[in-house]
Amino acid sequence: MGAVVAALAISFGAITPAQAVDLDGFGKIGVPPIAGGEVIPGYPIPVQHPGAPVPQPFPADALVGYISDISSHDYGIYYSVVDGFKDLQKNHPEVMHENLEKVVKINNDAASNPALIHRAQIDAAADKEGLLSAFSDALGSELGQYFRDALKENRLPKTVFLFGNGYGARAGGLASSTFFEKEIFAYDRPFKAAPERIKRYENGKDNFYRDSKSFPSGHTNQATWVTTLLALAIPELGPQLLARGSEAGYNRLVMGVHYPLDVMGGRMTGTAAAADRWNDLRMRAAIKQAGEEIRKELEWRAGRPLSEVVAHDTPYRSTTQAVKEYTERMSMGFAPVYKTDAPMIVPQAAPDLLLPSHPTLNYAQRASILRQTAIKSGSPLDDQGPRGSWQRLNIAAAMAANVKVNPDGSVTVI
Repeated sequence: MGAVVAALAISFGAITPAQAVDLDGFGKIGVPPIAGGEVIPGYPIPVQHPGAPVPQPFPADALVGYISDISSHDYGIYYSVVDGFKDLQKNHPEVMHENLEKVVKINNDAASNPALIHRAQIDAAADKEGLLSAFSDALGSELGQYFRDALKENRLPKTVFLFGNGYGARAGGLASSTFFEKEIFAYDRPFKAAPERIKRYENGKDNFYRDSKSFPSGHTNQATWVTTLLALAIPELGPQLLARGSEAGYNRLVMGVHYPLDVMGGRMTGTAAAADRWNDLRMRAAIKQAGEEIRKELEWRAGRPLSEVVAHDTPYRSTTQAVKEYTERMSMGFAPVYKTDAPMIVPQAAPDLLLPSHPTLNYAQRASILRQTAIKSGSPLDDQGPRGSWQRLNIAAAMAANVKVNPDGSVTVI
């Protein structure tokens, strides 16, 4: 609670970033590396290199003034995106039973895979420490190392301001925290509901098993909006970034701290939050500036265009594999529980998420791509009403889609 309260206070100017303190054990939040061109006390000055891009922080007014600090959905949060969970709790005990059985199996099976557990622990700790370094492998072997080097040298101030600093990342905020949604649904975590069946994978340092509510997954939500917005900033690696975010969600099951439905819900709220941010033109401009900052830094370190590095780098996943993994994790293997022939209604805010990957297409054409690449209807949490289905929205497949524009202006995914 303290973390989101402080984030809101910073967002609306009630306190300065330097005044942020440790609240409820969440750690110091809301501390961008640089504001207004002045280095915050205690934060290292960026390392400068001859001939390299000169890091340029956002001005001080970047702290406030984003309409997307409040969700575009009911009550200013993302409850309505995942309110189908109530129906599952009330009317589908078989789904809720399967929900537990799935996490027990994934969590228990992980006991024989120390590398998987270690990776899940890294992702679990990244919510407070910041996701950028943990998720840098999504950029590929060469580019990922360049990105980590740049972070260590404090050379990506815009990027860290928007996406770093854990709960204090400026492109996040109170609306996209899932705090209120968790309290509304009040669903116990698996290690609380079935403590004798869940293995705890502690590291002796972090508190991975917090006594908070489970649905939707806040870690998955955070991983989704961060990787979705980074995919918009660096569309050449969009599917890879999205797949990395979905991997972080899956790792919550490995840890035994969330159920599959929690992870599905976190992806849905995170995608909706990313759409709100991207449709906020002021925030979109900031995201584009961060993307340009990353691009210039990586190209300087590589000595060649980003597209050329991507073409020859060892990838986190091939585009085909990234889309496959992202798609498989969308429904987590649940059988349909609702109509399987429902039309795909694209949420109004979603089509602009394809602007960087399909810049020559108009809104209606981008919406058509989202309809054509959507997963089948009927999965748990599939909203088949007029608001549209965030559950079926396959952003990775849509970003990667090869599209033919027909003579009548319609588009076909080929």
